[in-house]
Amino acid sequence: MDDRGRLVVGHRRKGGHLVLVTGRQGDTVYFRNPSGHTEQARAASLPVTAFAEFFGGRGVSLTRHR
Repeated sequence: MDDRGRLVVGHRRKGGHLVLVTGRQGDTVYFRNPSGHTEQARAASLPVTAFAEFFGGRGVSLTRHR
């Protein structure tokens, strides 16, 4: 479906911004969301299944070069 020129609400189209995943423990993902409006939203956590609903299928992975 072509959404050009129309307001799209919700996460039917996965887009948005990058967050920094800082860890995972069990079924919980911890991340930093720089556009969060409160400190709780900036340093957040979600169940893996909820995080996966909003994940746009793209990201950046950084490793230390030795």
